[in-house]
Amino acid sequence: MTNHYELLYILSGQFTEEEVEKIKETIKKLIAKFEGIVSLEDSLGKKRLAYPIKKIMQGYYLLVEFNLDGQNLIKLNDEIKLEPKVLRHLITKKVITAPSFVDKTKKLLETEPAAQKEELKKADEKKKVSIEDLDQKLDEILDGDIL
Repeated sequence: MTNHYELLYILSGQFTEEEVEKIKETIKKLIAKFEGIVSLEDSLGKKRLAYPIKKIMQGYYLLVEFNLDGQNLIKLNDEIKLEPKVLRHLITKKVITAPSFVDKTKKLLETEPAAQKEELKKADEKKKVSIEDLDQKLDEILDGDIL
């Protein structure tokens, strides 16, 4: 069964733009080798790494979305692990949502906070106790047997 995946990988910041393009093509060829179809490619730019990897402080963050059979995913992951120019990579399954579903979700999120506020107000009103009730309860406790 074909699923939609997202691959985020980091290349060393020491590479030139031309070298990065060649490595991107290599990754695309690996995906194609396992019968995957690339649907989106994006470069997130050169950024400082959170921690040094192999004494490298900066890296190119690259994103690829693709469709691939689940059985071939493990093989692709193993091939990328063997690629020495890739410092780190992560493949995640991505859920594709239809635009109409996204619109409905946005509308729900916009209206939901108002409904939540109403529910919180009702809950607060239920929790409120009058001072007379508190005094009466305190008197009952104090009148009881104290050990």
